Amino acid sequence: MEADDFDQLPSPFYTRSFLRKYAWAVELDERIVLDAYDSGSMITYEEVDVDEVELTGRRRSSKKNKTSFLPLFYFILFALSIVIFVTYYVWNYIQTQPERSSASSYSVVQATSSTSSATPSSSSGSSSSSSNIEPVISVSGEGNYVEIAYKTSKETAKLQLSVSDARSWVSVSESELEGGVTLSPDNKSAETTVSTKNPVTITLGVVKGVALTVDDQTVDLSKLTAQTGQITVTFTRN
Repeated sequence: MEADDFDQLPSPFYTRSFLRKYAWAVELDERIVLDAYDSGSMITYEEVDVDEVELTGRRRSSKKNKTSFLPLFYFILFALSIVIFVTYYVWNYIQTQPERSSASSYSVVQATSSTSSATPSSSSGSSSSSSNIEPVISVSGEGNYVEIAYKTSKETAKLQLSVSDARSWVSVSESELEGGVTLSPDNKSAETTVSTKNPVTITLGVVKGVALTVDDQTVDLSKLTAQTGQITVTFTRN
């Protein structure tokens, strides 16, 4: 082939096939080889000496091109380390958040429980206050007879009967006034001390204009609507 002697080949087809293989073997462009064969020209080639300095420069340039990727690699590695650190920090922060929230919730619940536990005391105080302001005297009945129930912790009670402009005869059983006394503008009041162990009966000759107090607490006698009246005072322990 190198002598351009193709007569010994069986046919042009085989010749062209061998030329392609030859071009591939010697690293030539097969089109150039085939065009030369078709035109009947000879293929010539020259060996060119490569300057050692130029070759060394190319090698160095190649090395430089290879090492130029190293800073980029280090930069990417540094960036990845930053991303990993930030990701770990955020993840750790998220993991610790529920514990803090639980502790806060526990504190709030504990404070609420303390407040709630303090509430019954306030309620108890209110109940005590309410019981203190509840009336200890109750009146029942009507007409010419009423009954007074008085709650007290004392052994005795002071009863006082008084008038302003009226005139009435009054008496209190089981007391110094058991015999009776007349109340008038000149003798406006009479009082006595009775035992709380037994009930006492108060008799009023005239109801209108007479006022009654038990241990300085005024008793409502509006239910006595008759001209004369009778009052029974019973005592119960507080």
